[in-house]
Amino acid sequence: MNEANREKMLLVAAITAVVVLFGDKFIVSPMMDAWKDRSARIEELDAKVTRGRALMENEGSIRKRWALMYHGAIPKMKSVSENQILESVDRWATESRISFTSIKPSWRTSDKGHLLLECRANGFGDLEKIARFVHALESDPMALKVDTLELSQRDEKGSSLGMNLNFSGLLLPEALQ
Repeated sequence: MNEANREKMLLVAAITAVVVLFGDKFIVSPMMDAWKDRSARIEELDAKVTRGRALMENEGSIRKRWALMYHGAIPKMKSVSENQILESVDRWATESRISFTSIKPSWRTSDKGHLLLECRANGFGDLEKIARFVHALESDPMALKVDTLELSQRDEKGSSLGMNLNFSGLLLPEALQ
């Protein structure tokens, strides 16, 4: 092969390599990335459509559940709410045979503007009694939830436990009915 032909072939190979590199860097790779992004977006939208259809199919049961939750919320007046919750705590304590040393209710506004009644209760009993009390609190139709529960040993055998319990109830505004 003569030198002129070899230079032409090397020049053509170099230009081809530059064109392929340029095409990959500025055309093929961006198109592949855009394709992957679109595919991920399509999957996300498909999942949202599926969830939306499921919500529409279950609208009746969701509305019934919301109505139960709304009517299970604590009463609109603060004093009535506190009284109702303290009466319920007393009833659950009697049923579970747990003893309380203190119960302190306090009101707080949540990040979303809803009022929360937070209660801190200190009491004692054995593990079964405490579990029965917490179950009664959580399963009551009133909208209460346990935020924290701390147990501590009160005697050598561990048969008597101390309990520090924080629970809260939500007061929903009329606008959410």
